[in-house]
This record gives sequence, C-alpha cells and structure tokens, in this order.
Amino acid sequence: MLRPLLTVSALAALAVPLAASGSPIRPTLTAKVTARSISLVRQDGERVRVLQPNAYRIIVRDAATTQNFHLMGPSLNARTKVPAKATATWLVNLEPGSYTYRSDKNMRLRGSFTVAGAPPA
Repeated sequence: MLRPLLTVSALAALAVPLAASGSPIRPTLTAKVTARSISLVRQDGERVRVLQPNAYRIIVRDAATTQNFHLMGPSLNARTKVPAKATATWLVNLEPGSYTYRSDKNMRLRGSFTVAGAPPA
C-alpha cells in the first residue's frame, strides 16, 4: 500500500491576488534537508525568520535517506518520509503564529520562524 509523502492536518483555502494570467501569486520558499543540515529560505536565499500571513508554495528538497523535513504550526503538520529522498511541492496557508521545522530523526536539525502581521490586501 502506498502512503502519501506528506501528512497535512489542515490546509485552508485563501484568496490570493491573481496575476495577469489568472493564476494565484504564491511566494515560494525552499526547504533543504541533508544528512547534516536543514533550512528554509526565501527565493533570494535568505533564511526565513518572519513572514506575512499568506498562501505559500514550499519546495522541499530532501536529499537525505536518514532525515526528513517536518513543518509544524497553527493548523499545519506536514512532513516528508524519513527513508526517502524526494522533492515535494506543498501549497500551504501560513496563519499568524510560531512555526517549527525539524528532522524527526535528529532533534538538533531544526529551525523556526514567525508569521506576523496582516494578510496582503
């Protein structure tokens, strides 16, 4: 039986601005996991520390068979599987609050960020 690569407890729909093509504009974040490190960065390569509430595209590049990427926060619990190298794309609604990302196999591999402020108009 195949099991999904990610588990999401709740992803709420959010109205986001539309581009001229009619598709939603979603900021993209990139999560990287190796055997010895874990990170979440913006498109410019800067580490994520504070974000605005919004719908985001998170590209998870999990290059380790011994670690995983687990993102937790208000109404969100998503993870990749530990024994699999994979690239996954998650569309998530980040609400105000504190978020933590970590590896479930190595508690020293972790980071956090805050979502604060008002959603874009």
